Amino acid sequence: MTHADRTVGNIHVTALLDADFPAGPITDAFPDVPSDELLAAATVYPDVYAVGDEWQLPIRAWVVRHPGGLLLMDTGIGGAWSPSQTWAPEPGVLPAALEEIGIAPHEVDTVVISHAHDDHIGGVLAEDGAPMFTNARHVIQQADRDWLRDGAPPDADAAAGMRLLQPLIDTGILEVIGGDHRIGVALELHHLPGHTPGHQILRISSEGHRLILCADTWNHPSQFARPDWPSGADNDAPQAVASRRALLAELRSHPSTVIAPTHFAEPFGEVRLNADELASWHPLP
Repeated sequence: MTHADRTVGNIHVTALLDADFPAGPITDAFPDVPSDELLAAATVYPDVYAVGDEWQLPIRAWVVRHPGGLLLMDTGIGGAWSPSQTWAPEPGVLPAALEEIGIAPHEVDTVVISHAHDDHIGGVLAEDGAPMFTNARHVIQQADRDWLRDGAPPDADAAAGMRLLQPLIDTGILEVIGGDHRIGVALELHHLPGHTPGHQILRISSEGHRLILCADTWNHPSQFARPDWPSGADNDAPQAVASRRALLAELRSHPSTVIAPTHFAEPFGEVRLNADELASWHPLP
């Protein structure tokens, strides 16, 4: 199934599966986590692991239909022309996934860039190099825009990221923000750095219900009980740990909040406390 849906009050959220593949040894993806503990977690979260202890990597984008318009959070890895194809074994299918739920790219009015890794911004451009979502403002944190723009020339990731962002800049549809930012009555972007300098999440609140598109705050379900476990892609590991702890504290104070991580086997879930007071991930149907 390429999509899954949740309703948050009067807002409809759809998780779109852009790609799903083994992404190399999981010990490479989390190099600073004790390998024995990381591999043992396969008994609790088997869907995170592919054959040969590889990291099974789903990549999602999120459609948010709200009273103010149509928002897309992240754009996946992109097509065969995207920089992501230097490491991803297949192109993303986001345009087809959008078509499947009846959305054409020109209908999207806001694209939120959770952060500037190419599995999240790889799909901002069409094959001809022009913006894919021509009528949408693309919202990125200044910290990430600056991080890419000021990247040293040898930094291939920064160079690739700027190649993706530059057409958005040239056409005037890149909106650079600093810190928390309200998009509408029920939608608020929250700057949560660490994974990248400008990593941000989207809080959705409507009619007493809450859902958070939490991007790459957590990349392994064990990080709820072990927020000190860093991801290999964390730009600032101590800051990423602090951000995980801060969001976890928020979730503990709002226990009914639904959360939506980008790279988990299941698109929606919630955090619950076990008998030992450790937090754990619980998928929702």
